[in-house]
Amino acid sequence: MTDRKPIRERIVGTWELVEYSMTSAGRAVRYPLGRDARGLIIYTPEGFMSAQLMIPGRPEFRSSNVHGGNPAELSVAAHGYLAYSGPFHVDEESQTVHHVMTVSLFPNWVGDDRQRIVRFESDDAMTLSTPPLNVSGTSWWPSVIWRRAG
Repeated sequence: MTDRKPIRERIVGTWELVEYSMTSAGRAVRYPLGRDARGLIIYTPEGFMSAQLMIPGRPEFRSSNVHGGNPAELSVAAHGYLAYSGPFHVDEESQTVHHVMTVSLFPNWVGDDRQRIVRFESDDAMTLSTPPLNVSGTSWWPSVIWRRAG
């Protein structure tokens, strides 16, 4: 039976973003990268992962040089993008996956071990969530829904 397979086996592969949202205790919903955010998360059999999420339609730089953006262009590009990669490990008992961030667009995360609660709706649908975050005195529950790519 598929649902009895370990998370470690079920999670490996490439997943496409369906939705990235945050829900408050009062049931308000926010979409940090918009309702139409795009992204991929990849888990390798060797134990590495990479997550990339973005706001689609970000403005292009005037320069064709990848390192040629001016400060305003760089700010807008970074504001609309979330990216990190590194090793991962699974805790089957707590139904969590840990992302150890070797590299990250957000410098404060480099070296962090971020826990994600894993829930599979099917073999092709997975939700990763975290404990609540406190933002300006309000608790928000982040949730990222993925579907298997391909």
